[in-house]
Amino acid sequence: MENQLFLKIDRFSLRYEYFIYFDVQAYLADRMFIKHKVKVWFDREYTKDGSQYIAIFCHVKKRCVPAFLAAINDLKNSMKICGNPDYELEIRNYLDELRLNQD
Repeated sequence: MENQLFLKIDRFSLRYEYFIYFDVQAYLADRMFIKHKVKVWFDREYTKDGSQYIAIFCHVKKRCVPAFLAAINDLKNSMKICGNPDYELEIRNYLDELRLNQD
């Protein structure tokens, strides 16, 4: 769980799984979702002052979760290539902060 750059949201649904992932204004994740042929429903977006990253709340069909997770894993590599070498560190810090606030 420590290496994940997303957060699974506990919400009951027979059909969907809910997640938070982080992207940039250019929406690099959209390209990864297309590449992995996964349909994602976008619920809300949030930004933090001073950060280039956007927290995106979304949901996917349960049967599409493996493709979604593969796309998020590819997003990590795409961020580095596109000039965001701090992506992993900054997102891990955000997620640690979220987990601390949940406890």
